[in-house]
Order: sequence, then C-alpha cells, then structure tokens
Amino acid sequence: MASTTFHIRNAGSSPNDADFIVAAFDSTIPYLESTGNSGQWGTQLFSEKDGFIQSARDDIEKSETFRQTGQGERIRTFIAQVHDTEYSDSEDGLVRCVDDEGKAFLSVGAITVRDDEFSEHILVNEDLKPHAEQAKEAGGFLFIDVLITDHRVGQRRRGAGGALVEKAKEHAREQGKRAVYIDCWTGGTGKLVPYYENFGFKVIQAFEVKRKDGSVWPGKLMRVDILTE
Repeated sequence: MASTTFHIRNAGSSPNDADFIVAAFDSTIPYLESTGNSGQWGTQLFSEKDGFIQSARDDIEKSETFRQTGQGERIRTFIAQVHDTEYSDSEDGLVRCVDDEGKAFLSVGAITVRDDEFSEHILVNEDLKPHAEQAKEAGGFLFIDVLITDHRVGQRRRGAGGALVEKAKEHAREQGKRAVYIDCWTGGTGKLVPYYENFGFKVIQAFEVKRKDGSVWPGKLMRVDILTE
C-alpha cells in the first residue's frame, strides 16, 4: 500500500480550522472508549466543555499573531491535509480547502507547539519542574502541546500524526532549537510511549496528575534531541 502524502500548512489559512480541531477532538472520544482508553480524556465531548470552542479559536489567532509578528503567546499550530480525490458536493461535515488550481484538500490532523515554553500542567508538577528548568537553561526547545487526528476520515488519517511530529522536529531545527518535548498518557493499552519512541523520543520522567474527581492521570515526559547545523 502506497504511503500517503501529507500537505502541512499554517493553521488560520482556512476559516474553518478551529471547527476542524474541535471536531477532531470530539472524534477521539468514541474511539478511545472503543479501545479501552477512555481514561485518557474521559467520555465527555470536547465541544460540550465550557470554553473549549472559544479556546480553539483563540489559539489559532495567537498562532497567526506569533507567526506574523513574533509577538504574543509563543505558539504555532499546523494542519495536516491530504489531496481529497473523493471530494464531492455532499454535506459530510468534513473540513476542506480548495487551492488556486481547484484541488480539494481534506484536513486530517493538527499539532500545536510552544516555543521555549511548557504548558502550565508541566510547570506546576513537582516531578517535572527540574526538567523544565533544565530545558530552559540548556537552550531553545519546543513543547508539543496538542497532537490530534480526525477519526471521522477513516484510513485517510493514517500516518498524519507521525507527519505532524516530523513537522515539529523540522520546525525546531529551522528555529535552531536543541530539543522537542512531549508528554503522553501511559494508562490504558500503554501504546503511546512506544509510538513516540518510533520518532526518537526518550522517556525522561514519569509523573502523575491528580484530577478533580480524585482519579490519577499517569504520564511520561519525553524528549528528542535536535541536531542543528
């Protein structure tokens, strides 16, 4: 089977990008339930969570502001899409872009990275604080904050996550960063850690997050070093 070619673009170049990201998050909930991994994100649809839709819109606006001006919150969001040879005028709820040549591209995944910044849940975790401090002292880094693919598109999403991770590494290299960090859930079937190890990431610290309901979210912080010229 031939590998899929993914076209990766800046989020914000389509007015529907925020809606796509919300829908992609929603699509993971039934999938995680069906595979015994509902402990990762729970069972409530993201679109039903207070403020999530607006947050998705705000993040894309921040990404575009930082890309264009270098100001504001230091985040970048990228969208993975595939050439949609199955495109028709039917209303299927999927998000597409049409280029100047009339070719349709279907959005299948998204990634958000932070430039020299970690997410708040990393910074407040006592087990992870030393690693966050070490990363800042060692030089530039990226933190993968969000990585999502749309389960509604079926097999057309296969490989999109890996393509987006490689995009993050490429972006880090272009920016002269020394490392890329990501944290992942280690519960359920436990497949996420080996998945990221396939892209060169190594575990540097296990940690736990206590949820409001008293349950524990187990995770691991991982890092891949970036060779810069």
